[in-house]
Amino acid sequence: MQPTGDGDSNRQAPAPGPVLIVEDEEPIAEALAMIVEDAGYATVVAAHGKAALERAHMERPSLVFTDLMMPHMNGQDLIAALRETAMAQGYTPAPIVVMTAASSLRAQVVGADALLRKPFNLSEVEALLLRFLGPPQ
Repeated sequence: MQPTGDGDSNRQAPAPGPVLIVEDEEPIAEALAMIVEDAGYATVVAAHGKAALERAHMERPSLVFTDLMMPHMNGQDLIAALRETAMAQGYTPAPIVVMTAASSLRAQVVGADALLRKPFNLSEVEALLLRFLGPPQ
């Protein structure tokens, strides 16, 4: 039986966006990027909220890991801006994981979807990747 229609059934779904890592401490950003990439996902790293917004506009991430306390734009302002942009452009915002040494209450207050306590370990990061993205493609 031949497919009918305009051939859309043969199209592949677009590849998911990268995981955006927003962290001003380079060793932490590098460690997290290595964990995410070793788990099979693409990454994009930004050193602060303003740079992250620019990258998010270009890359449309599928998941965001962000620190709260950063220069130029803090994590709370970044989360609000990412959600506002998604709403204005008509797409569902990426899930956001806040990385902090602060309490989980703080993560809830800023509107994060999940919390990753610093210092984090490999299994915690992998569990969050699977929870929000499923297995890598």
